[in-house]
Amino acid sequence: MGVEERTVAGVGAAQKRKVLLTLVIPTRNEAENVPLLVRRLRESLEGLDYRVVFVDDSTDETPKIIRSLAGEDARISLIRREGPEREGGLSTAVTRGLYEVASGSVYTCVMDADLQHPPHKVREMLRTARSANADVVVASRYARGGSYAGLQGPLRKAISLGSKYLAQLIFGEARKTSDPMSGFFLIRNEAVQDIQFRPTGFKVLLEILVCAPELKVVEVPLRFEARNAGVSKATLRQGLEYLAHIASLFWYVPSAGRFWKFAMVGASGVLVNNLTLITLAEYFEAHKVIAWMFAVGVSILSNFLLNNAFTWRDVRHSSRIHFLLRGALAYPVAIMGIGANFAVYYPLLKYVSDEFPYYVLFNLLGIAAGTSVNFILSSRLVFRRPSQKKLDPNLPPERTAEEIRRELKAERVSLVRLPELAPLAGKGPSARLHDQDRGVIELVARTGNPTLTVTGPRRLPQARTNTRWSNSVAVPVSDGGRTVGVIYATRHSTEPFDEEDLHWLTAYASDAAPLFLNATP
Repeated sequence: MGVEERTVAGVGAAQKRKVLLTLVIPTRNEAENVPLLVRRLRESLEGLDYRVVFVDDSTDETPKIIRSLAGEDARISLIRREGPEREGGLSTAVTRGLYEVASGSVYTCVMDADLQHPPHKVREMLRTARSANADVVVASRYARGGSYAGLQGPLRKAISLGSKYLAQLIFGEARKTSDPMSGFFLIRNEAVQDIQFRPTGFKVLLEILVCAPELKVVEVPLRFEARNAGVSKATLRQGLEYLAHIASLFWYVPSAGRFWKFAMVGASGVLVNNLTLITLAEYFEAHKVIAWMFAVGVSILSNFLLNNAFTWRDVRHSSRIHFLLRGALAYPVAIMGIGANFAVYYPLLKYVSDEFPYYVLFNLLGIAAGTSVNFILSSRLVFRRPSQKKLDPNLPPERTAEEIRRELKAERVSLVRLPELAPLAGKGPSARLHDQDRGVIELVARTGNPTLTVTGPRRLPQARTNTRWSNSVAVPVSDGGRTVGVIYATRHSTEPFDEEDLHWLTAYASDAAPLFLNATP
């Protein structure tokens, strides 16, 4: 029996019923703090239905102490990580707890074991979440009534503040709370159960806020206490990991830092504009005005293509005509941005001063105004999300499956009714479920969570356009909290399913329960 089987055995039994609250507490060499933490949690959470899950990476006596406490209290469990499992540090410890354990509870609270996060605060956070119907409750050091006095030394405090403001500058979602760097927060599990988090370093809350921008966030003040015992785990490496995490979120989460992505594309457009202008004017001896007009046109086209592929890559066009219409609309929107630039620059120049350096400052203000107007109009007009297709429950299963297959460009779509695992649509080999298909469908039926699988050759540094992947995407169909069916699509293609396909199918399936309840397999 491996380490994981031995230490999580007690957790499996607890998951048979949903408790109100699970506390996920990552530990690394916290032997002196754990007993006191457990005692204070018992005192402060008396009368509540809760459990405590320690995710441990320690090299000292901490796991032995936790096992001893678990022997005295069935609400305490241990997930022990060894060797490569520890990669990623605190963040992967937290997400391990969230994925493997917390689904068996309504709420999950993440906190540290060093007592800098006061245990008595957990009850207040839970009460706030329930009264405000919040998805996330953040214990904030920077809220009114809070304090970060527990941070050791002016340098730690300066780094904490700098990290906070950097996150809020780049990510609008981080501005939902005054403390996006907090390691003490409570989440409603149902609100994040379909999201796969891949945090780097120790800032898990920032990952949750950025990856799930629709969450309702409230905060309570936190007086950050001094560490009870042991030493801080903060290092220069963690600081570098935080910067890597910022970069990862910015690059890989399509909606993250969208304005700054737009500004980067705009900067590239300035380069394209000047290169086109110089080429036409100097090498082809075109008239300067004609060269300028072509340069503007080319740069607008360049900006549109880059914004489509990078800034708004999560907002798919519904057809080629829709894509062309977007491109055409980008030109009048860009012209309005230029007009906003001029409307700010020219009056300031005329009525304030045309002396250096004022006209340069006025130009910068004009650029800021033009960029803002262009971004707002591009968001609301050019890259507006197409209306989501709704499922018509009156369509026969064959028509529904064909509609989904066409939208996802899938080779096969199965509508599988539960619990009998009976396909509703199609006949012959295309409707037959293989063992691998059944495995995926049974997983989705058991967990109630959508899943996306891609299997194929390892990606090489140089892209191989002829590489093909086997893909499947499966989403549950629920009725009153009961899973009644699974929509399952497969494809063997050079273009694997992505997160947007999963999100589309999840939204499409939200009205599909009558189809599975009324159809005859």
